[in-house]
Amino acid sequence: MKYSLAVLFLVLSSELFAQSNTQDVVYLKNGGIIRGKIIDHESTGKVKIELCGGSVFVFQASEIDSLKKENALKNKLHEIGQNYFRKDRGFRNMTELAIIYGVNFKNNPTNNLYYSNTNQDDIGLSLETVNGYQFWPYLFVGGGIGIDRFITYQQTFSPFFLRVSSEFIKRKVTPYIYVDAGYSVMWKQPATDGISYNSNAGGAYTAAGGGVRIYTRSRASVILSAGYKMNMSSSTWTYTYDSYDTYNVTRTYQRFVMNIGVSF
Repeated sequence: MKYSLAVLFLVLSSELFAQSNTQDVVYLKNGGIIRGKIIDHESTGKVKIELCGGSVFVFQASEIDSLKKENALKNKLHEIGQNYFRKDRGFRNMTELAIIYGVNFKNNPTNNLYYSNTNQDDIGLSLETVNGYQFWPYLFVGGGIGIDRFITYQQTFSPFFLRVSSEFIKRKVTPYIYVDAGYSVMWKQPATDGISYNSNAGGAYTAAGGGVRIYTRSRASVILSAGYKMNMSSSTWTYTYDSYDTYNVTRTYQRFVMNIGVSF
C-alpha cells in the first residue's frame, strides 16, 4: 500500500510539474510567434494571450496559423542554444592561460628530454595571446607571443609563433583544433651556488591541441582545450667549486598543457 501511494504521488507530481512548465504558443501567419497564457479564445472568436510580464495581445482568427501548448523549459533551452554571437570573418584575438605538466624521466643519462637533479615531475604555467584574421568560418591564421614558466626545472621561455586553427561546425559549442610553430627565447638564468651560467639560448617551438569553443551572446567566446607543447634550448655553464669545468647541454622540454581562454 505504501509503495502504491508513493508511485501515485510521483506520477501526480510529475504531471503537475509538466503542466506548470507548459505554455500557450500562438503561431501567426506572418511568421510571428507569441508565447504566454491564453486567457480568452472561445467567447469572442478572438485570441487573447497574456505574456509573462502582464501585457495582453489580441489577435483575429484570420491572423492565426495555429495554437499549441509547448514545454516552456525546452523552448528556453532551445532559445539559449540558438541565441549567440559568432564571428565568421575579421580580426580576432585569443588569450589563453594554461597549466603545464611534464613527466619525469628519472634522470636517465641516455635520455636528454629533461635535465634536473631531482626526480620530480614538472609543473608550470603558460600565458599566451594571439592576434590574427578569421579568413572564413573554418580557418584562422595569426601570430602569437607568450611566456612559459617551468616551475620545477626553474626555466622560463618566451615563445614567438604562427598559429593556424580551425573549427568544424557552426554551433554554439563547436570542436576546435590548433597548431603552433615558431621560436622560443630562453630567459637568462641567474648564477647559483657553485654554478655560473655562461650562455642560454632558446630553440624551436611547436604546440598542437584541440578542444571546444563556446560562443556566448556577447562578442567574447570561451575556449577549453588540451594539447602538447615542446620547447628546445641549449645552455653553457661552469662549475665554480673547484674544477671550473664547462658543460654544454641541449634540452628538449615536452609538456602536456590544459588551456582555458577567451576570444574576441
